[in-house]
Amino acid sequence: MSDCELHIICSKEQEMTQLYSTLANIYHEMYQHIFDYDKEFGFYDAILKRHNCQKILEVGCGSGMLARRFIDKGYDYLGVDLFNEMLEIARSEVQSDRFVQCDMRSLAFNEQFDAVLITGRSIAYVIENQGIHDTLSGVFKSLKNKGLFVFDVFEANGIFENFDDFEQNFDINDRKIKRVSKLKMNLATGWTYDWHAKYIIEQNGETTEYDDITTLRAFTKDEISLFLKLTGFKIKERIEEPKTFTIIAEKKF
Repeated sequence: MSDCELHIICSKEQEMTQLYSTLANIYHEMYQHIFDYDKEFGFYDAILKRHNCQKILEVGCGSGMLARRFIDKGYDYLGVDLFNEMLEIARSEVQSDRFVQCDMRSLAFNEQFDAVLITGRSIAYVIENQGIHDTLSGVFKSLKNKGLFVFDVFEANGIFENFDDFEQNFDINDRKIKRVSKLKMNLATGWTYDWHAKYIIEQNGETTEYDDITTLRAFTKDEISLFLKLTGFKIKERIEEPKTFTIIAEKKF
């Protein structure tokens, strides 16, 4: 089992954002309408099968929507997340104890995996260079020789060229959820920006509002390439989307 279970979790991310703690149940409901988890699982499943990966670690597993699919398909799976509120939902949804609480900057395991996935662009919450280096170094140590590392990031050019506020509305059972998002350039520790979100929740004739703020980091392709080179990875493939890209890398030795 993971040494991460021995860590006392206390981080800047946990203090700042409510989306994965106070609003964990709202996240769980809302993001099933934002993400196509079947499609996302199919994407990872194809990569893992192509590289004969069976024993996998998912970093940033959230409320377990991908975990359920990996486990159902017979993968030897372990999921980690920073927020215990998310993990409680995951354990309930999946009916499994294959989850541990851990900061991705402090990965340390007594076992090694065929593949490590950082899903949902979760690495965007690590905003300092040292934190990125620590995260990738931990992934390196968690992988078997020639192990696979798959993760997606926000692409800086795509994010800042179309840097617009946005609003989303969801009708979920008897609950109406509105999220009003405002973005502000930060640039303190890289291609970082502040995401101010207001959640307006209407249920049973009552309205509740939450204000949330977090800082996210986007990356240029050269930045990611350098970080990976410095931590012992070789890029095998890069899959590009308008505002994101996915890296498939291999542990070199």
